[in-house]
Amino acid sequence: MDVDLRRLREMHARLPADLSLVMVQRAAFALERNGHASGARLSLDLVPAVPGGSLSWPAADLTQIDQHDHNRITEDGAEAVALAVVHEHRAWRVVRRMQREERADWLLEDLAGGQRQVIALEISGVDRGSITTRLAEKQSQVAEARDVDGRSASVIGFEEPIAALRSPRRRTRGR
Repeated sequence: MDVDLRRLREMHARLPADLSLVMVQRAAFALERNGHASGARLSLDLVPAVPGGSLSWPAADLTQIDQHDHNRITEDGAEAVALAVVHEHRAWRVVRRMQREERADWLLEDLAGGQRQVIALEISGVDRGSITTRLAEKQSQVAEARDVDGRSASVIGFEEPIAALRSPRRRTRGR
């Protein structure tokens, strides 16, 4: 699966253009500060399983990285990568940003099978190290989302580019 962050706005038409640009720029910073170049190998930990792919993005001007918060680079960059991955993997599209009390970052829609399903997606990023613990934490968090048909957590690692997507155990809508 090839993921091109330059297409993020095309994938998610409701995503504001200015937000999309910032997210993609920060993803580029997160990847390039870890020594990666566009076209990098992307490990995928998805269900159903997909062999690894590649990740492409517009070049970053690393002389400007000090103008950005280190944590925002990781978090916004992770959101850009995760939103692109879920679109390419599941054809999910952004409906809106969710609020903190809703226990997820994004409300997405899945139109597969002719029936609209809404999915709560919680996203996190890890600049260096393993994503395993963070993924478990985010699965627990998104399991509390209400009034949705599905729940998923995605964690993006930037040291060795990896994208994981997991759903917590099943719950019924509204519970």
